[in-house]
Amino acid sequence: MEFKDFISLVEKVEKEKPILFGLDSDRIASDNDINQIENYYCLKLPESYKLFLKEYGGGYFAYTVVYSCDTNGKFFVKKNVTKEWVDKYHLFPVIDFETGDLGVFKVDNRMCEDLVYVFVHGEDNLKKYGNDNFLQALVKYGLKLYQ
Repeated sequence: MEFKDFISLVEKVEKEKPILFGLDSDRIASDNDINQIENYYCLKLPESYKLFLKEYGGGYFAYTVVYSCDTNGKFFVKKNVTKEWVDKYHLFPVIDFETGDLGVFKVDNRMCEDLVYVFVHGEDNLKKYGNDNFLQALVKYGLKLYQ
């Protein structure tokens, strides 16, 4: 999915269900904010996630929470994800489903793969549901649209 198509879809859903977008969000990210996160975790984030952060920031996004780069934000990734956890599991959480489960990128050789897996809490188990990149995962889980 192209980012412009994602934006159009979000705008359409927001017009139909504005209440989904009325909750708290963190500020949008700058390139510097994103670089600081990549440097802190010693990894490279997928372009789709970076584009999202620069357009929407983070925080509540319809039916999900997306971790942000906002150092003062409630959903700042460093407040929610330790370096030790990322190194232990070779995963980088980006979506919190608020059930204890997380949407994560696999990290291989310090590069995040742009596929979202579901890390099941309490089981330390990783599940793959299709081949959803970050934007497709937000459409599926955040907007609850199954395209």
